Amino acid sequence: MKMTMKIAIATISGILLFGSINLAAEAASSRSISDITLKTAAAKPKTMTEGEKLEKAERERIKKLLEKNPDDTYILYVSNELTKVKGKAEVDMLGNSMPKFSKYEDYLKKAASLKEATLQQPANLPKGYVFSAAEIIGPYTADFAAELKAEAKKLNKQIYSKKLNWTTTNETKLEFKNGDNFIKISSRKPDAVDKKNFSQEYTYTTAEKMKKDNPYVGEKYLVNSLVWIQHGKLLSIHANPKNPMTKEDMIKLAKTMVKK
Repeated sequence: MKMTMKIAIATISGILLFGSINLAAEAASSRSISDITLKTAAAKPKTMTEGEKLEKAERERIKKLLEKNPDDTYILYVSNELTKVKGKAEVDMLGNSMPKFSKYEDYLKKAASLKEATLQQPANLPKGYVFSAAEIIGPYTADFAAELKAEAKKLNKQIYSKKLNWTTTNETKLEFKNGDNFIKISSRKPDAVDKKNFSQEYTYTTAEKMKKDNPYVGEKYLVNSLVWIQHGKLLSIHANPKNPMTKEDMIKLAKTMVKK
């Protein structure tokens, strides 16, 4: 795999702000009303098992807690042995583990609760740029599934849940805008491929080179980028193709965009 291809993959991840398209929901919305109506009419009421009733009750309990504190996160374990459902995921995340922010002050408040190096507005952000948006992607269900199952087994419980006060992230993204120009900075856990292909040395790629080496990449993903690994994170800076920022300008931002 060419280096520019690897950079393109890292870049697309870094510039996608506010989540990805839910393909399942999109597909569902495209079905015809008549198709949905026919399936609904043909469906027979399903009798809930005792296990499913217990699961529903626990989910309702957590739902009420989240109504009071919508930014909290809970993780729930329900044994398939209890619900008699085969192949269903036994661990689920409920609440807000991927908060989004429209105010920089609100982002800083959440970032202050994290026990890791966090992104911040670079001290030398070019004149005219203002904070636009931020997103923190906290824990994934898989990050705590094994631990929760072990706790449930130790307590001899087939349904077990707890509030998750997470202090580390999988990814963080901040965006700054100045008219049509943007600067996006991101931080995420590096995987094995990232660690193999990137280091503490800055890797700079222009949108023009990315397009030349990866002609299949969509226009919205073509950016000037700076990528490197530091503080245990894959860090990146992205700017739109017509942005006057140079590699040297980006490196200056890199020096102050992370709060240790």
